[in-house]
Amino acid sequence: MEWFYENNGQQVGPVSREEILRLIMQQRIKPETLVWTSEFGEAWRPASAAGLVSPLTGLLRLSTGISEHWAWVLLVGPWLIQRLALLILDWRQVPDSERMGTFSIIGIMSLVLFFTAFTLDRNSIRENGQTPPGFWWWLFLPGYFWRRRQIVGRGLSLLLVSLVLLAANVTEKIYQLPQMEAELQHRQEQTHQSVPSQPPASSGQDDQQEEL
Repeated sequence: MEWFYENNGQQVGPVSREEILRLIMQQRIKPETLVWTSEFGEAWRPASAAGLVSPLTGLLRLSTGISEHWAWVLLVGPWLIQRLALLILDWRQVPDSERMGTFSIIGIMSLVLFFTAFTLDRNSIRENGQTPPGFWWWLFLPGYFWRRRQIVGRGLSLLLVSLVLLAANVTEKIYQLPQMEAELQHRQEQTHQSVPSQPPASSGQDDQQEEL
């Protein structure tokens, strides 16, 4: 059965019933949007009165079931863990030489949380009948949240925050470059100083060897 619907005063269609339901689920067709199919004769009806009420109710429940909870954990969880750990180390005045072990543990915890939240967020999208963004989007989170917004139909705040965090991280790394270069140079100097120099052979030993 072919369906038509109204969009900004323009007639759109024909589309299938499944497409109409998908548009309703994405909230691109609202309950008051006029729709038409051949069974209606000459009259257009609101989507809420077009025999779509029962599937509409179920689909909207599924749509609202795509929670952004794990998406937010994915976005800010690892970042917060690393920031809090750094603040605590600074507050306790732990020297840089003693932070490597702590940073290793924090890094592992962040990775576990990241991939757990990433997997659960993709599963929540899949369980609601939609195809989640590809796995390799984890390499670039703004791209993941951009694709997620296209699929789910919402999540602009996730995309914007991911872009802000990306810009903040890049800016921070740029400002840290001189400090990192200075630390690397300092370590190289310490390495050269720690290598013991070999003293030259004494002239007395050379004379004894010549006499022998």
